Amino acid sequence: MGPMGLNDPISASKLFVSDQLFFLIEDGQILVWNYQSHEQYLIEIDYFLELLELSRTNQCHDEKICRELLAANLVSETCVPSQPWGWDILSKIFHIGTQNVGTRLADLSPELFAKNYINHCVAIKEDMPTLFHEREGEVIALPPPDISLLEKLPFFSVLKNRKTCRVFNAQSITLEELSSLLYASFGLIHGQWHELDQQDLIPTGIRTASPASGGLHSEEAYIVAYRITGLQKGLYHYRLQDHQLTLLKPGDFEEKVVEMNYQQFFSEGMAFGIYITSRFEKLWWKYKHSRAYRAMLLDIGHVSQTFLLCSTALGMQTWMTGAFHDTQVEDFLNIDVNTESVILFVGAGKGTNQAIPKSMIEQLNN
Repeated sequence: MGPMGLNDPISASKLFVSDQLFFLIEDGQILVWNYQSHEQYLIEIDYFLELLELSRTNQCHDEKICRELLAANLVSETCVPSQPWGWDILSKIFHIGTQNVGTRLADLSPELFAKNYINHCVAIKEDMPTLFHEREGEVIALPPPDISLLEKLPFFSVLKNRKTCRVFNAQSITLEELSSLLYASFGLIHGQWHELDQQDLIPTGIRTASPASGGLHSEEAYIVAYRITGLQKGLYHYRLQDHQLTLLKPGDFEEKVVEMNYQQFFSEGMAFGIYITSRFEKLWWKYKHSRAYRAMLLDIGHVSQTFLLCSTALGMQTWMTGAFHDTQVEDFLNIDVNTESVILFVGAGKGTNQAIPKSMIEQLNN
């Protein structure tokens, strides 16, 4: 069957609702979004009911409405089978809905691309968020980082030695080691951004050892100290702007972290753990589309790998997880969940370098 003509009766044809739609009811209105084409429409209740009926019968009941739905690509004359997808529908919406969002830039010349980018930056400069995040609490000075501690192993040896460890031996590390690790992993190791100064540009980003979208570095590091000589046990926030810690709450939180991390006991015996969060408002400022969420996850991945390699260079073992009770962790960190969210947990200490703990070996042997 060929495509329907303008005067052909729709009632004689089957119509199929696109499987790439989701609906949002807000302020008494219905918004339908084709998350593949990125087209959005506000629709009246009659159109919504027609879509419901089409999804059940594939038969049109109101020709005018059906023609408009066809024109909007919300329905089609062809049934397109859904492709296999191994996760839930929410992940599918995110995956497809964040694809191909920059197509309007595809045909720009380098000159027009640069002009477009600069104009965008100028337009948003007045709303720039603060580069550095400060938390209330006692500020704790860290000793100067000792970079020589990170230079004892050749680079390839660091890469090869990095391994997930699930057995730690409750041995302490020094405050100097922690200082060097935080500085190398999260700190401003490059100093002033001279390239911007040369062009008389206002810095809107930060330079650390890891790459980040737009240089914005939305990540924040919250250290849970267990066994660090010279530092009391407690929860701290790392101030990369001046390489200091803010004490948020004192206490022994090792068991609490295991509980919040869904009882993953692998972190027991670590010297410390770090919850890495993302301050979304920094990315919202420059990148308005949901594809920036992808970039944020990549940013956290970059900084976590830097942390793992630096820990390994210092002779520590590491463990990390993305499995935790988000709400419990965010309550523990006392962060504004509307603009900041926990993304990853990493930790380090002295361990046995075993990936499989004894309790799991016993289960395997039963």
